[in-house]
Amino acid sequence: MSNTSTDPTTASTGWRSTLSVHPAAELFPRMTPEELRALGEDIIKNGLTSPIVLWQPDSKSPARLLDGISRLDAIEIATGSPVIVGAPSIMAGQHFLVCDKVIVLGKSVDPYAYVISANIHRRHLTAEQKRELIAKLIKATPEKSDRQIAETVKASPTTVGTVRAEMEAKGDVSKLDTRRDSKGREQPAARTSGRKKKTTTKREMKELKEATGKQKQKVTNDTVCLIAELINAHGKGMEMFVRKCLIEYAKGIARTQSNWRTEFAHLVLKKLNIAADDKMPKPSTDMPDIPRRATS
Repeated sequence: MSNTSTDPTTASTGWRSTLSVHPAAELFPRMTPEELRALGEDIIKNGLTSPIVLWQPDSKSPARLLDGISRLDAIEIATGSPVIVGAPSIMAGQHFLVCDKVIVLGKSVDPYAYVISANIHRRHLTAEQKRELIAKLIKATPEKSDRQIAETVKASPTTVGTVRAEMEAKGDVSKLDTRRDSKGREQPAARTSGRKKKTTTKREMKELKEATGKQKQKVTNDTVCLIAELINAHGKGMEMFVRKCLIEYAKGIARTQSNWRTEFAHLVLKKLNIAADDKMPKPSTDMPDIPRRATS
């Protein structure tokens, strides 16, 4: 290490003179000079473990730095020489060279999502720093939905919505009528309905309750008849099997306190002349007398 200066090489001579920085690379707070110096010393001693990432939307556009600002600055501080980034290698002075440590991503990769994914776990952000990160992402990509941004920064959609509302109130970001979801579809920013919410009257509630009761009674009677037909068709063995199942079913019903289920259990047990469990709740309505099947 030939230089321990705490200032990176100036932009006119350092890596910034030949490589532009993507806005997404500026989302996270920068390291202090002391932290950069320590990082540079570690890179010189142990090597560059995390690659420098460039982003190039197409072959005609120049590549831009997406991830690795602090590492490049740290290398320049530690070596005292300008860093030259030439994918896939990095060189600084005569004694620093690393190969296969530069990767180039294309337009299929969301640069903002990538930077956050690569840094969110290794950076210990405070609550305030995370809100600042959310604000930067909203300002950079206002068309993204609150849920999409929340998934990216590992926060709740409510938090993102609160930060967005504060930014819109201050005029820091424009209020959009539509936002893009995770599948790229345009969705309304606020879901509203032009129809007035319908209220249910007491009469409508009474009619609905009566209709529901009739439907339940029909289902109950049909089921009892079906069980009777099943027993008639398959004889004594089926009758004993159904009796055993219904006794267990009735015991379970006694714990549910469900009125219509209780009525159904009583009807079937009465049909088969089986005594109900003493602990079983009584039905709330009179049950029809269903005759037993004729014995041969």
